[in-house]
Parts: sequence; structure tokens; C-alpha cells
Amino acid sequence: MRWMFAVIVIISLSLIALFPSTFSVLQNTHTVSNISSPSNDIPCASCHSKIAAELNNSVYHTSLSCEDCHRNPYLGQTVAYDNGSIKPGEEAHAAVKPRCLDCHSKTTITLANGSVVAIAKADAFGDASYGSDYSAHKKFVQDALNFNIGVAENEACLSCHTEFSVGIEFRYFWNISYTKSGSSWVLQNFNVNGTRTYIKVLTRTGAKHQWINTTRINCVSCHKNIYDALVNGTPQSPYYAYTHSPIEIDSADYGGNTYGNWVNPKDHDWPLNNYWGNPRYHYIESNRAIWVNSTYCIKCHNAAKYANQNPSDSLTYDLINVTSDTNSTLVHAAESVRCITCHGYGKTKDPYDVIAPSGRWGNEIGHRNFMNQTESYARTFNGDMCMGCHEAAGHNVDDGAYESGSNMYCNSCHSYGGYARCGACHSDSYNYNIDVIIESEPSGNITHNTY
Repeated sequence: MRWMFAVIVIISLSLIALFPSTFSVLQNTHTVSNISSPSNDIPCASCHSKIAAELNNSVYHTSLSCEDCHRNPYLGQTVAYDNGSIKPGEEAHAAVKPRCLDCHSKTTITLANGSVVAIAKADAFGDASYGSDYSAHKKFVQDALNFNIGVAENEACLSCHTEFSVGIEFRYFWNISYTKSGSSWVLQNFNVNGTRTYIKVLTRTGAKHQWINTTRINCVSCHKNIYDALVNGTPQSPYYAYTHSPIEIDSADYGGNTYGNWVNPKDHDWPLNNYWGNPRYHYIESNRAIWVNSTYCIKCHNAAKYANQNPSDSLTYDLINVTSDTNSTLVHAAESVRCITCHGYGKTKDPYDVIAPSGRWGNEIGHRNFMNQTESYARTFNGDMCMGCHEAAGHNVDDGAYESGSNMYCNSCHSYGGYARCGACHSDSYNYNIDVIIESEPSGNITHNTY
């Protein structure tokens, strides 16, 4: 038997000599990688090759190491062995999930290797309490705190800035209704009626480490309902009556061509220039889809950016001063605006000098008093009430006497008694109550109940 054992030993030693790696199963199992420094010895990409590939295709963050985001002591990140002790539940074992705002609430950060680099700050969102309510996406960022896909506000950031797929459900009211009480212009019986739901699903590659160029971020991606209203308008409405695109009413804006002779209510002769002598800022004359996609949104929602990108318009529309009326220099992407942001009392485009000499009464004080009563209301209510007159949507131009389905007769605005568009609120005896229903943006179908 001894000779058999000897034969086995000889064969085994021969195989080890020929194929040494075959019998090295336990080799280096007690050689421990060093993870005590930010530049740890463990190659993260060995397991996370998909993330490495996403970063290779990314516009941003390509020069960063895994440690810069996930093991960076200069961002306050602590892994279990950094200080020689373990604190269960308080420290990550190997890597930390960062907040986007860990970096983008600043203008410079220190990388894991100690070098300092400049970065883009997310204005407003990077400030205490996310800035103020003037930031259009503040609610979205706040809601992200309750999501469970990532950390803190990250889902809101990923939704716009990466190839991450998202589904968003917007809920908003169907219409508002109120009563204007007589000549006193007192707002009464204000109500919000019904709800609507708009769902937008953005199917992308799902790569949440692949950051995209900011020029690819398009407002329409999420706000397709507003885009449709702007580009397609209200069915059967006049050529100019696009929802979310206000018209500027002036004394030449009659249904006919001669004062006191409104024989053709279908003839809207709104001039190309406004009271300030400029082409109409809100009006898109042609190529609506191109304009809406490129610049129209920021004309109102980021006036500073629009002025910078369109220097000729900046001079034409006095956008330097308009920008001072807004908070657009303080927001990350878009400002939540009201009509009175630019057209309020003392603002650059205050309509006092417009309204005072216009119409039969020039009741600028009445209009201002009326709008002052909306100060405590949500921004969207304020805008809808303005658009009730300035949108001019929801007309049925095929019916010269009555607007089908809206209880609104054309002569409410376009008759001698109505003084060409003002009759709904002003008549020879305008000390009466008027009940108004305005369908919420972006569909904008306006009705005035019979009074």
C-alpha cells in the first residue's frame, strides 16, 4: 500500500510542477486590499462596469473617480475604517450614496485627492430651503424627498439631467369661477372647480450616471400639454387665440374697423406693435413649434437668460429692466411667474399708462384694485384671471351671434353696448354683478355666464 501512496504523491507533485495555478485556490486569500484612504485599492468598476460605461458616455463627471463622489472626506463622507473605528448604522462600509446637492450647492468642491475644482451651482436649489417660491421646480424638488429610488432630492435632478426614465403625473384644477361685484370691482365667490390629470412618461436608456448636455433639456419634454396649447391653440378660435400666449388689448383692438360700428365681430385687427411701440413680446407670428421649443418658454420663465441669448430683443423690449423685475438671475432653470411679475404696480411694464387713457372710462384703478385682491391666491389663479380677457380663446368664429357651448354672446364684447371687448365688465350701466368661469391653463376655454 505504501507504494500506491508514493505513486499518488509523485503524480501530484508532477502536476503541481506542470500546472502550478491549478492548485493555487487559496493563494492571496489573506492579502487584504487597503481601503483606509480615499483612493482605495478595490477597483469599483470590476463589479460596476455598467456604471463605468455610462460615465464614459456622459457629458459631465467623466474626469471624476468613484471616490470623488462616493468616498470623499471633504464632502463629509465617512466610510467605516476612515477613522480606525466602526460605528454601526452611522457609516458606510465602503461607499456613500451622495446627494447631488452635496456638490452643487457650492461653486467649488475638493476632490478626494485634495484638489479643488470649480463646479456649477444649482441656483435656488443649492440655497437654504431651496431658495424661495419663485423657483418653478421647487415643489418637484421637495416632493423628491419622499421618493424612495435614490437619496434626498436626487430623483428630481436625475429626471432632467440624466438618461433616467421617469413618469410624472400633474394634477390641476379644471376651472376657476368668481363674481365681480358691480362697479366696486370686488372679487366674490372665488371657487376652484374640478380636477384634471396630465401624465407624462419619458422612456430613456435608464442610465442615471449618464449626464446629458443642458442644451438637450427641453421644457416640452415634461410640459407637452402647454406646448400643444401654444402650438395648436384652441380649436375654432381666432388665429391669434393660442392658450398660454396672451394678447395685448388696446384701443385699436375692435371687432370692426370703425368706432361705434362693430359690424364684423370676426375681424380682429390687433396691431403688430403694442403700446410701448414694440412688436408684441408674447406673440409668435410664425413657425410656432420652432419658437416654442427654443426660446418662447424662457421669454417669461427666465428673462435674464433670454436677454443674454437675444441681445437685439434685450434692447427692443428693455429686458435689462424687465430682468430687474424678476428673480430669473436667482433660479436654477425657470422662474415661477405671475402676470404682475412684469405688469404689476411700479414694474417696468406697468400698464397704468396703457389702461388709463383707453376705453370709455379708462378704469385702471378698478383693474388694479381687482388684481390686488388676488395677491394671496396661487400664482396660477392670478394668471388665469388675467388670461380670462387677454387670452381671447374659446371662441366659435363660425357662429357670428353666439359662442356655442359657453353661454357667451359675441356682443358681450363686440357690440356698441359692450364697447368692443369691454362690455363683459363695462356697459352703460355697469353696476351689476358678473359671474365668470375661466377654464384653467393650458386649455384656456373661457366662458362668461349670462348676467
